Amino acid sequence: MAARSWAVALFALVCCVPSVAAQRRPVPEFTQQGILVSNFWVVGKETPSLAKSDMRFGRKVGDVVRDRLGHLLNKREAKVVDGREVRDALVLSSISPDSVLSFGDLRQQGEIFRADEIVIGTATRSPSGITLDANLVLWRDPKMRQPIAVAASKDLDRAASEIAKRIAESRVQLKFQRRCENFLREGEADRAIQAAREGIAAYSNGALARTCLVAALREIGASAADVLREAQAVLAIDSVAYYALDAAAQALDTLRRRDEAADMWLRLAATDSTNLELVERVVWSMAESGNSRRAEPLIVRVSDRNPDDIRLVRQKWRVANDNRHWPLAIASGETLLARDSSAQSDSVFFLRLATAYRATSQIFKAVETVARGVATFPKDARLYALYTQFVKEEADTVIGRGMALYPNSAELLALDAKDLRAKGRVAEALDASKKAVELDSTIAQGRLMVAQAEIDLGRPDSALVTLRRALVAGEDRSAVAQFVLSKGNVLFRAANGTRSRGDFQLAMRFLSLADSLKSTPQTKFLLGAAALSVAQTALTDAPKITIREESCVVSQMGADTIPIARASLEAGQDVSPEATKQFLEYLDQISPYADKQIAAFCSTGAPQAKKTPGF
Repeated sequence: MAARSWAVALFALVCCVPSVAAQRRPVPEFTQQGILVSNFWVVGKETPSLAKSDMRFGRKVGDVVRDRLGHLLNKREAKVVDGREVRDALVLSSISPDSVLSFGDLRQQGEIFRADEIVIGTATRSPSGITLDANLVLWRDPKMRQPIAVAASKDLDRAASEIAKRIAESRVQLKFQRRCENFLREGEADRAIQAAREGIAAYSNGALARTCLVAALREIGASAADVLREAQAVLAIDSVAYYALDAAAQALDTLRRRDEAADMWLRLAATDSTNLELVERVVWSMAESGNSRRAEPLIVRVSDRNPDDIRLVRQKWRVANDNRHWPLAIASGETLLARDSSAQSDSVFFLRLATAYRATSQIFKAVETVARGVATFPKDARLYALYTQFVKEEADTVIGRGMALYPNSAELLALDAKDLRAKGRVAEALDASKKAVELDSTIAQGRLMVAQAEIDLGRPDSALVTLRRALVAGEDRSAVAQFVLSKGNVLFRAANGTRSRGDFQLAMRFLSLADSLKSTPQTKFLLGAAALSVAQTALTDAPKITIREESCVVSQMGADTIPIARASLEAGQDVSPEATKQFLEYLDQISPYADKQIAAFCSTGAPQAKKTPGF
């Protein structure tokens, strides 16, 4: 009996108690990945539409894709943030749930949901049906993306199901891509290459796995030809893949295929033309590899759009000297001489600037520059030798001697004014500039020098008067327009720091004049942004004013500036479409407040507001 009880107990132990191995669950290699699917951007035949109906349709597309994708994925491996969560988060952020967010805003939403991947897409409607295309972007690095093949159908559900299926298929590469990155971080590049190739085998169109393969090949010091081949394989899938363009450009430089390298560097810069650090790096790389001539249009365009960025001016200076484009070298060199301490402390800079002046027969400036260089670097033999050569050739061009001989020479006075300003003696420079203009009203850019000195002395309104007189006197409109735009941009940036209505109005006056002289998308955008700031600060200041009549005037100013802001922003939206969209949406929000303020402060019986000329 005891033996039988023992046998029963043993049977129960063996049959009914789970083994240790059975109790263990396989530990997943990676944590569950969060996927945020954005509302789709809806377009018609060609032009993007912002109609509310289209935005609602874009949200519907996003919802259907979320649903289909969620059913296709292994829930233990990945979770799609559902539409309700997305809508709740947008509402809590005071954003319409139908909105199509910028990628920066999407990343913020992704941080809330701890998303690892973001799906962004476009829905194109046409009489034949609907076409969906999408990109799978890694949250941790927006430059890492996987284009998804388009799906088209007459039926939204079918198109959404197909695009969801293709998104799910593309994710097969991700575990291999993550292994590749992990191996790279651990210094095991060979294993990283193996993991990347496994990812490519699992999904042949995998841009992400191929990108990691390129990084791993570079890590082991693979040949430039091998790196180039794999980078081109990525670009065949995604023509604007950042890391592939970068790798291909460097490989082509190594292979001394200069023209192809220039093409690749310019494609890389085009991926983010507003990224000034990227542009600076691209131009530097092109100049280093002998492609300064191809780099010049890029650096000129970007530097002119950002005249206050001294790094870009340095690059423009370097490229202009490489290309022996002396007028450009002089323009950028003068900017560096006035604003860049590193240039002012470099004897080679003075040597090159003086050479550029001499190459364009600007002997006075050449002598002045080299003399200043000698004074700054008395031990530099090269500068002194050049100075000696210039003095021997053009002894009578020395400014001091010329002023003594021709005290009423407008040209010499203008050179003296530039020299005084360069030395920081701005008040004297202003007097010399005015005297030069009085003696010769046609002197080139004479009134611009006066205006510059007035600005330097803190007299911007006087400078505006001078600039208008310059136009009446026949000064080159393009030169005045560029000058006013540059100063207006500086004033606008300064106003963004003070947040003062008066400062914004001042910037707006300069930008308005620049736009009237030479209207471009940039002048329109800046004028619109400044007008928006004037309207915003006016509507903010009006309720704080104790005198009702003054509140009325300020409220009316804010209301009157809104149409200017709207029209200008719409005309300049190509400069920054995302910022313009946000600004226009903000104008829509404040317009009702302007009407309410005018009704409150300028009601019947109250004195009517008088519009202030010149904003």
